[in-house]
Amino acid sequence: MKQTLENLAELLGGKPDSALGNPEITGIASLSEAVPGDISFLSEVGDKLRNIHELEKTRASAVIASEKAKDLKIPSIRFSNPYIGFARALEFFRPEFRPRPGIHPTAFVDESADVHPTAIIGAMAVIEANVTIGEKARIDSGVVVERSASIGMNTRICSNVTVRNDCVVGINCIIHSGSVIGSDGFGFTKTSEGHLKISQTGNVIIGNDVEIGANVTIDRATMGSTTVGDGTKIDNLVHLAHNVKVGKRCLIIAQTGISGSTVIGDDVTMAGQTGTVGHVTVGKNCVIAARGVVTENLPDGSVVSGFPCKPHNEEKRIMASLRRLPDLMKRLRELEVRVERSSNEK
Repeated sequence: MKQTLENLAELLGGKPDSALGNPEITGIASLSEAVPGDISFLSEVGDKLRNIHELEKTRASAVIASEKAKDLKIPSIRFSNPYIGFARALEFFRPEFRPRPGIHPTAFVDESADVHPTAIIGAMAVIEANVTIGEKARIDSGVVVERSASIGMNTRICSNVTVRNDCVVGINCIIHSGSVIGSDGFGFTKTSEGHLKISQTGNVIIGNDVEIGANVTIDRATMGSTTVGDGTKIDNLVHLAHNVKVGKRCLIIAQTGISGSTVIGDDVTMAGQTGTVGHVTVGKNCVIAARGVVTENLPDGSVVSGFPCKPHNEEKRIMASLRRLPDLMKRLRELEVRVERSSNEK
C-alpha cells in the first residue's frame, strides 16, 4: 500500500501540494493518532477548518484538505470537497474484507431459490422458496430472506437482518444489522371484542444505492408498496410505517418516525428525532430540523422546526422569546406591585 504523495493524489483524484516534500504514505489516521507515514484529514464546516488546532501537533506526513486551505505547513492532497478524498483514501488503505463467493455449509437455501454463483451466503442464513439473490450480493450470518423476496446485485445484507416475503431490495444497497424490511404495518380497527387486525398484504420496495442503518423497521404496505427511492440514506433506529413513500436522495436521521401513507419528496433532510403525522406530503428539498414534527403538508423547499412545525426562523424567534419569559414574568409582577401601590395611594 506504500505510495508517494504525488502517486496517491493521482490514485485518489486530487491535486498534490508537494512543495514541502513528497513523502511516502503507508496508512491513514486521525491528526491526533497519526504517526510518520500516515496521511490524515483536515475537516471543514462551511469555510472554517474544524480541527486546524490539531495540525500543529500532528505527526502525520501529509493531510487531505480543501483547495481553499492556506498555509498548512505540511504536504497535502487538495480536493474541492475534501470529504470525497477522505472517503477514497479510507477505501484505499482499509479495503473492506470480502469472503469468497459461495454458500456456507450451515446456511439453508431452498432448492427453488435463485442464488447467483458470485453471491455470498453466510453462516446460518436462511434463504426461503423462490428468493432471488443477485450477482455479487452478500448475505451475512443469521440473515433471513423470506419467500419470493429479491436482493439486487452487489447489495450487502448484514448479520441478523430479516427481509420478509415479497420485498424487493435494489442494487448496491447496504442494510445494517438488526433491521427488518417488510414487518407488518400497524393496522387495527376497534370492535366490541377488541382490536381487529387488518391484514397487511403489500410489500416494501427499496431502490438502488440505498443505505439503511441498524435496527431500522420499514413496514409493508396494507396494499401496494412502501417505497424508498434511489440514493436515500437512512440512519439507525428509524421507523417507516405502512404505505410511506420516500423519494430519492433523502437523508433520514436517527430516531425519526414517519407515519403511515406519508409522502416524502426527493432530496428531503429529516434531522434526528423528527416525525410526521399520517397522510401528509413533504415537498422536495425540504429540511426538517431536529425534533420537528410535520402536522400538515409542506411545500417544496420548506425549512421548518418545532412542534408543530413552523418556518425555522419563526421558531427560532419563538424559542428566543421563551428564554426571556422568566425575566418578563418577573418584570410583570413588579409592574403589578407598582400599579397596586399607586391605586392604594389614591
